[in-house]
Amino acid sequence: MARRHNAPLLVELLANGIDPLAPGSYNRSLMLLSDAAHSASFKSLSVAPSVLTAANCILQLGEQPRQIVFDAIDLAALIDGALWLEFDMPNGCDASEAGETVSQPGGRLLREGWLITKEVGSGSNVSFTACRFGERETAFEAERFIIRIVRQLGVRYGVVVDPVLDSTKLSPEEKAAVPELGAGILSLLAVLGAPRLTEIVDAKLDRRGGLTRLREYRMASPWTDLDRNGVPMLPRAVRSGLLYDELMDSFDLNEGLIWSGRSLFNSAEDRLRALEVTAGRRDMLKAAEPFVLGASVAESAAIVAAEERTGMEEARRQLALPFPRAWLEWQGVECGLPGQRWGMFIEALDENVRGDARGIIFPARLLERLEWEDITRLKGFCFLLRISNPDEPIVSFPEAYLPAGVDPASIDQDLFGRFILAVLTFLTQPRMTETRVREHPERVRSNRVRAERRLAPLGTVREIRLLIDEPPSSGSGARTGGGPVQSGTMPRHQVRAFWRYRMGKLEFVRPHWRGSEANGISRRRYLVMQGGDQRAA
Repeated sequence: MARRHNAPLLVELLANGIDPLAPGSYNRSLMLLSDAAHSASFKSLSVAPSVLTAANCILQLGEQPRQIVFDAIDLAALIDGALWLEFDMPNGCDASEAGETVSQPGGRLLREGWLITKEVGSGSNVSFTACRFGERETAFEAERFIIRIVRQLGVRYGVVVDPVLDSTKLSPEEKAAVPELGAGILSLLAVLGAPRLTEIVDAKLDRRGGLTRLREYRMASPWTDLDRNGVPMLPRAVRSGLLYDELMDSFDLNEGLIWSGRSLFNSAEDRLRALEVTAGRRDMLKAAEPFVLGASVAESAAIVAAEERTGMEEARRQLALPFPRAWLEWQGVECGLPGQRWGMFIEALDENVRGDARGIIFPARLLERLEWEDITRLKGFCFLLRISNPDEPIVSFPEAYLPAGVDPASIDQDLFGRFILAVLTFLTQPRMTETRVREHPERVRSNRVRAERRLAPLGTVREIRLLIDEPPSSGSGARTGGGPVQSGTMPRHQVRAFWRYRMGKLEFVRPHWRGSEANGISRRRYLVMQGGDQRAA
């Protein structure tokens, strides 16, 4: 057997050509490979060890969950004509590791290749043939039979021995090997056909031998560094701490867990539904304009929601969304929802920013990053925002759409309605807030590490701050908001935000400072407290 230094298995097989001393089945298979390699639709790729590891995880599943994964493969999209896949066996594979009960002529199995060919047909009649080749220490080999992968009744994949191309009588051992061989190649194709799990990298020139290697299928980041449960290990350095970013990562991760077979389902329909929901929520966030509420905005909105009633109906009539689709994130205030930080997607119905809206809220704990083992149970609270009908509550959380285990009594719809009304009023009032791109050092560092690990960069998130008149420095005669310092006996103090009617129109008064420093400075703070508590200043 003539060998070319570091040449792909495909190149060596074709260069070695017909072997008069080899079995007839080997030469027939080699002729099929040669014909396919010269066709216009032929594609040849190598497979990285990490892809084989992922495929082996699927192969080790029980028969039913494995079949559910197989039935989701779109082979017609993955293979358009003929596809060659080859890979190295881990450290060279001896007979027992290859599943062989007796030693084979030629020694250890070093490399393996599969020729997978799409047959004529459409819809449920599409089928594929798969032929296995191998390289041992001293010889090439090809399986004595060709298997056919058939979509049975247009739903399930079945694996059978090809009745046309197989002209030899199979031994009982070979017959028993057919289902596992088919399951092995289907497991590999399940990984290769899964979006977000794999990527194809361009071929590189082998400087030692002067040969161009095949393009390679490899696992995409973050699926290159897994824990013992097969879940990607993302260091804190790549996570910004914003709920928006963590949800985007978790949706990508959840989709990958489903595609890789690590999330189990009772049926292919349930699996497909879970994929659609996960992909839909990720696309939902991508379509939204993301904002983070500064502490002043969230605190002022909480105070207004807890204490103000004047002008609520008028504010509701003037309410509008900042964009047809938006993401708002805040933390650390009493807003009527369980949790300590929240992210909210809100979407205007019929693209009308002054009409009714719907959305979903994701609650989380404060100063705690989402744990990856929780992502498959990550649920949100769906809600309706009613602007058009003043006789209905401004916000409602239909119980039918609340996640299991969530007590409806833990949600104060009225308080949250006033809170979100105040927030949206702040955003749409002129000269009330300022918006800037959030470029904190932690976020910049995260993007740098993500680039090194071939992860998608964090999206642009804008921070909303309430414009507040700051107190002047000692001895200054003017304040930031304009106008002289008021004289009299009132000490310098901060006035919280509130609504008022002025000249027959409702207006919102933003937080500001009043009084004179000559009379002292009041350090009073407003605290939003639970009902029954006493309010301290």
